[in-house]
Amino acid sequence: MTQLQAVSNEAQQAFRFSPNRQERRQAEGNLKKLIQKGSPVDKLPAVALQLLQGMMQGYGNKLSEEHKQSLFEVCIQYSQILFGKATGRIVISLDAGLGKTLSIVALAAAITKLGYKSKSIMVAQSRIAELCLMNDSLIKAGVAPESIGLVHSYQYDPKLPVVDGEPLNEYGEIKKGYAARVSNAKEDSSQFQFLLVSHSKVKGKREIVKHTQYKGQPRSLTIWDESFISTEATCVGLRDLKTAIVEFEGSMQYELQEVAPFITWLKQSHDLLANEEKSQKARSKAKEIYLPPLSEIQATTYGGYAQYSRKDKRSEWRQMLREMVAMAADPVRVNITGSEAVLQFSDAVSKQLTNLVVLDASYKIRELVRIDPTLQEPDFFVHKQNLKSYEDCTLHRLDYFGSRVAAETPVRAAKVAKEVAIVIKGLPLDEAICLFTFKWQDNPKKKAHASIVITALLEQGIDIDTTVTLKDGTIKPRFMWKTWGQETGSNNASHCHHIFLVGVLRQPANQFLAQLVGQSYDLLKDMPKAAVSEAEVTELSHLIYQASLRSRARVVSNGKALAANFYLVLDEPRVESYLLEIMRGLSIKEWIPSDPTLVKPKVMNQAAQRVIKAFQELTSGDLNEISVRDFKVRYELTGVPDQTFKAARDQALSMNQGWYQPQGSKSFKRVFPSVTQQHQIKITQH
Repeated sequence: MTQLQAVSNEAQQAFRFSPNRQERRQAEGNLKKLIQKGSPVDKLPAVALQLLQGMMQGYGNKLSEEHKQSLFEVCIQYSQILFGKATGRIVISLDAGLGKTLSIVALAAAITKLGYKSKSIMVAQSRIAELCLMNDSLIKAGVAPESIGLVHSYQYDPKLPVVDGEPLNEYGEIKKGYAARVSNAKEDSSQFQFLLVSHSKVKGKREIVKHTQYKGQPRSLTIWDESFISTEATCVGLRDLKTAIVEFEGSMQYELQEVAPFITWLKQSHDLLANEEKSQKARSKAKEIYLPPLSEIQATTYGGYAQYSRKDKRSEWRQMLREMVAMAADPVRVNITGSEAVLQFSDAVSKQLTNLVVLDASYKIRELVRIDPTLQEPDFFVHKQNLKSYEDCTLHRLDYFGSRVAAETPVRAAKVAKEVAIVIKGLPLDEAICLFTFKWQDNPKKKAHASIVITALLEQGIDIDTTVTLKDGTIKPRFMWKTWGQETGSNNASHCHHIFLVGVLRQPANQFLAQLVGQSYDLLKDMPKAAVSEAEVTELSHLIYQASLRSRARVVSNGKALAANFYLVLDEPRVESYLLEIMRGLSIKEWIPSDPTLVKPKVMNQAAQRVIKAFQELTSGDLNEISVRDFKVRYELTGVPDQTFKAARDQALSMNQGWYQPQGSKSFKRVFPSVTQQHQIKITQH
């Protein structure tokens, strides 16, 4: 048995992409032979592929030969692990919409159809709604309901209406804390051949033992849908820690004598870390540090002291103290890249979890998962080229502040919302729109980000409650609203022609650094500032890619994504190169706002330079007057928004180009008329 074996010889020869029609027919014939007479390890992927093709075609996908071969390789990899021919943690970076999730359904259906009762699968997904939809898809595909186990902690009410795997309340809103299907495997999951769990249920040693067993034996295969983050990282800023200690000491919540040992321990820990910081700044190498040891009783007592109090000015300060107590058990590292912080990581998913296939469309570009040394990428056909073309899709990027901090600034948020509304006002009424906004967690009384955008839409006279009718007669809402955290899994916006990303969520710098170190499994790994910055850009690119693929662009027809537009508010141009890498053929256009105050100086200068150059060309000619409309057409300036054009015009005219625009006039006039044209006019008059 090899650590990583992509395909068996018989299956490898059975189906191979070829532009030759006769060879393709032969490959199809070979697949039929495998289904009839192949060994179990080769028969299973052949049957799974046959079922998978039918499912995808039922969803409107037209599969190219390359697409079929890629899906077959995925099914073969499943079979190799199920039959013990390969092991390890294997990642498959099949593009969004190419059938990753459906391949799970087809595999389970094929196992059921072939009667392989000893082969068991655990499927881990990020959201409970996805698991409920997976449960329904398995049953629809012919998997026996009694062989499917569903694990979650949500409540279940069969009377609630369900849309896209989400139970709804009486107002048509998602009912939080409720699942569309009952959890039947919470107590004993080992009896179910096909087990559906959330990512969080696989984290921790106890959960691993609980769910990775099938009838007393390790499960044959675990499939992890979406990115595999296998570690948990903790980060505490040294400056914030010092403030948190001072605040706790002065909180008057406890008698000083009672908490004196805890305060002493905190100060000793801080001094130890501060000394390490000084050493590193003096060019010493980073090293592992152990905080002063705590007994189990001390750790419990000190953790209790650090519980949240209403007297706290900031609840996160108490959180830092709790994290410090938890850090005492294992080594930590002080990092001085960026702002000084103490880092630590631990396994979130036990290393015992092998026989794992990770289905991650973002793997090609997302450094946070690529840095994980436990993941292996097979030498698959699917990994050698981008199968899916995005030549009919366009990204429009507004080069403006797109962070959550910017969205929390009322003036900036309102201006950006107005630009979004102006674009939407010009879109066809029969095309649906999905908008991603930020969600405030620290201040529920603050006006929701989505509400700011809705206000701008209403001010533009846009009805946000309209619907669109799809080709099959289905009626869907024209406007879909999502927040960050919903950029993966759900496909309920796949009817949308347009995606608006009104900013992109960023992790706090130190927290991201801690997670990056954790994923490397090396506490002392050197993390240069430039490398961390580039990794942060790949994280933004991953989010943009995943959010964009909630649209109709996830549907594939003959290797091409359906046409869609993605509108992005973000002042980070580096994401474009990563998106072009993963989205072959994608067009990228500059989104120039109508409000000149949102135009970065560089963009404004570019517009002004074009106008200046236009006036210079006019000066060298014979015209003494030209209308603004003709000026824009002549010099290809019709695409510049009016407000931006006016600002660029004013900048150009202020530089004494020899032209001016009289007040109230719709034309530009030469300051000193051309003698040649004056002479021509006089001749015409005679």
